[in-house]
Amino acid sequence: MKAISKLRYGFFVLFVLFLMNGCNSSSNNDTTEFIKGENVKLDSTLKKTSSFHTVEIKQMKFQPNELKLHKGDTVLWINKDITDHDVTEETKKAWTSSKLPMGKSWSKVIEESANYYCSIHVVMKGKLIVE
Repeated sequence: MKAISKLRYGFFVLFVLFLMNGCNSSSNNDTTEFIKGENVKLDSTLKKTSSFHTVEIKQMKFQPNELKLHKGDTVLWINKDITDHDVTEETKKAWTSSKLPMGKSWSKVIEESANYYCSIHVVMKGKLIVE
């Protein structure tokens, strides 16, 4: 009789866990995509764009350091360096990423040309040219 009670209890626990997992309403709308050999978390609020560009941060440089793109394109910066970096619009400080540790990324839909830099390492510079 005790074995049947334990078996029922085990099924009950599994059933509750199943229900809890199915009813999980996470507010995190991020998605993970595989880009340039990296699993990258993208903010789902970014609109679908006609083109997607990747800038790697490595060896204390933005690579490529100059991108030609169209208004509404998305740029993804991936930190592949051994230290933290950020991405900050240079002239007006109109936008900035948070600090990006090694392996982390940040993306932005680009609406206009901009020069940017790493505010942690100010010699690191890049340019976005909207055509």
